[in-house]
Amino acid sequence: MLHIKNLSFSYGSTPLLQHIDLKVKAGEIVALTGLSGSGKSTLLKLIYGSVAPKEGQMSWKKKPLLGPDYNLLPGADFMRYLAQDFDLMPFTSVAENISQHLSVFEPEQLTKRTQELLELIDMTDFAQTKIRLLSGGQQQRVALAKALAKAPELLLLDEPFSHIDVPLKQELREQLYAYLHKHNIACIMATHDPEDFMGHAHKMICLEQGQISASEKPQSLYERPPSRSVAQLFGSLNVVEPKLLKHWHNRPQNTAQKTLLLWPHELRFSKNRPMASSKMSLAVQVTGSVFKGDGYLISLMEIQKNNRFYVRQKKSVKIGTPGYLWVSLRLCEEKMAAIKEA
Repeated sequence: MLHIKNLSFSYGSTPLLQHIDLKVKAGEIVALTGLSGSGKSTLLKLIYGSVAPKEGQMSWKKKPLLGPDYNLLPGADFMRYLAQDFDLMPFTSVAENISQHLSVFEPEQLTKRTQELLELIDMTDFAQTKIRLLSGGQQQRVALAKALAKAPELLLLDEPFSHIDVPLKQELREQLYAYLHKHNIACIMATHDPEDFMGHAHKMICLEQGQISASEKPQSLYERPPSRSVAQLFGSLNVVEPKLLKHWHNRPQNTAQKTLLLWPHELRFSKNRPMASSKMSLAVQVTGSVFKGDGYLISLMEIQKNNRFYVRQKKSVKIGTPGYLWVSLRLCEEKMAAIKEA
């Protein structure tokens, strides 16, 4: 188990991470999220031992993890770190890079292991290709295989899919997570893309202003985000203030005292005002309509004020079209009930 207690780090006099507490079990997949500059990459470097903390302790299976003040080289035998610069040897082949840290005294095992990892990243045909001739996405795949070569117990990944082409990205994710589960490898992945970890990560850690603002299953944080800043890490978001709720459903005694956070698929837009009493509406105008593959993301602006909203629907809508925004009253009451229970 990785155990981090009261970890802090500063660049000069500027604090970046403050009092970080984190536990990662064997085989557990943790998504490390947050806005750019929130300290995701720095936390990975601290765990790996590339930089030294200002204060705090880290341990793996109760053995202390010590930084550059104690070790000439960062890292330990049980962990591997994939940085954003890949750290590959450009003038050697794909196979040579993957097998760099494998024992040459066991040639059959070396060949078998290299082939296994080439298949994992779908680059068997590029085994003898020099790294410098590969694209950025291909190099990233090689770097991932290289990090897995010695079967680490803990894998640290910094934006591991950022250069991968869309058609391959989902397949590579599935293969990687299956591999981690099979070999019981713990993984901490820094990423800004929720598609990298949704449905796979056991835990989502949100960094905000140098501290952990949320730590829970990704699905739980998506369904019941504790704050606007956490919810926005998942994508487009509708922020509904209490005053607007009172205007919408005209039931002040049931109105939440906190802001409601609604996803685009939870709102509806129509050109005509809905008549059903179970729905509430707001006069809006379409300001954008963006194709998203499975439908359109419609941007709307409240006519009387400058409140912006987003709706997902199947068909596009012409910019400038007036209409009405509404949401199920039952959904709002469920959201408000969840707020009261929290």
